[in-house]
Amino acid sequence: MTIFVAQHARRANPEATAAAVLDDLDSRVSDDASFVVLPENAFTTGDQVRALPQQLRERCLERLTALARTRGAYVLTGSWPEQRPDGELTQVARLLDPSGSVCAQMERPILPDGTTGTGDDFPVVQTPYGRVGVLLGPDFWLVEPPRIQCLAGAELLLVAGSLDGTQQAAQRAAVWGIATINTVAVAFAGSLSERCGGGSAVAMPEGFAAEAGTREGIIEAPWDAANIQHLREPDLRFQQTLWFGLWARRTELYSDLTAQVS
Repeated sequence: MTIFVAQHARRANPEATAAAVLDDLDSRVSDDASFVVLPENAFTTGDQVRALPQQLRERCLERLTALARTRGAYVLTGSWPEQRPDGELTQVARLLDPSGSVCAQMERPILPDGTTGTGDDFPVVQTPYGRVGVLLGPDFWLVEPPRIQCLAGAELLLVAGSLDGTQQAAQRAAVWGIATINTVAVAFAGSLSERCGGGSAVAMPEGFAAEAGTREGIIEAPWDAANIQHLREPDLRFQQTLWFGLWARRTELYSDLTAQVS
């Protein structure tokens, strides 16, 4: 079982960006793929966020659906801006199952400065490869969303995100930190532009299984849910692993904690 994560530079226009990304996926993603992950604003060009033309959206979704079907993989489409009936722009990300059907969808508001807002829905999907959480945009960098998904059983987080080009070292450390403190695998996809610093990676609690840095292309890493399950096993004497102490929680205390600070 293998995870593929795409990281590409933005071209002169959305059509050129989409062609470069989708052609690379078609040539690089093998039949061993279990998951394919694209970034936030996967086909956007420049730093000004605009809705993708409908024909381009449909063409991108069609090709990603074909990729899911032909590889038998789950594909996180990344996100792209879509215009709602009220005229507002929203980021939309979809998780496609191996049949090409949408098994999870996330929408987030686009803020006045062009960045993506946060939300309060954090889907977890049961797959033949384990339970998978899907995150979009800045939700990944907050404490609660990854924790909520892991408490719901997620063993792998698929993240359509982005890294600030000026803060890559700190955010790289945060990707690994989130994997460690939640005892979860993280497949993080980011894009390359003047504003976005790449940083795509597959992180395990023990360290990075693959990193793109600022290189364009597609990285891959093996995936074994049994390893995460092992690290989460109760081991109060810490003879086998140290991670259980980070994963273990008494969730019945949460209401008391929130009551104390309200």
